[in-house]
Amino acid sequence: MQPAVPIDVDDTSGIWRTDGLPMVYLPRHFLVNNHLAVEAALGRAAYSAILRAATAKSAIEWCEAQVRDKRLDPEATFRHYFQRLSQRGWGQFSVDELDIAGRRGSIGLRNSIFTLEARQQQGQRVCYMFEGFISGAFSFLLGNSGASAIECEEVYCGREAHDHCRFKFAIGVSR
Repeated sequence: MQPAVPIDVDDTSGIWRTDGLPMVYLPRHFLVNNHLAVEAALGRAAYSAILRAATAKSAIEWCEAQVRDKRLDPEATFRHYFQRLSQRGWGQFSVDELDIAGRRGSIGLRNSIFTLEARQQQGQRVCYMFEGFISGAFSFLLGNSGASAIECEEVYCGREAHDHCRFKFAIGVSR
């Protein structure tokens, strides 16, 4: 099986691009080991807050680029975002509930890179990094109402003896 995402490599610079955006290809353990080292140095709460803001911003920017370049509508862009994350190896995302009018939803994640690599953290929720991905994409879908207004929580994780992770998200709901 070949990757489902198009990869364009610039002959001169060697820069890889997918969907018009520059990409970096690296081993999964490299990313996860760095993630765990920063978490250990900063503490999970501080690191989670930093990641949430940064990944939400990145999700919004990616979605905006797709609308510009592919002319997708907001909901198609939201769904395409999770399809591309899946195709790029982060895990297999599924948009299981999306209630735009009710401003909430639920996403499943199987084979998350963090559940597969973070073996030493059995019994812990380790996929909190994706909360920012989800809040940013949902913020985009709602018209960029501000990712900080979106509450997203990993309600269970594959490291807690579940067969997948589950994220619930909504606007204006306190955790």
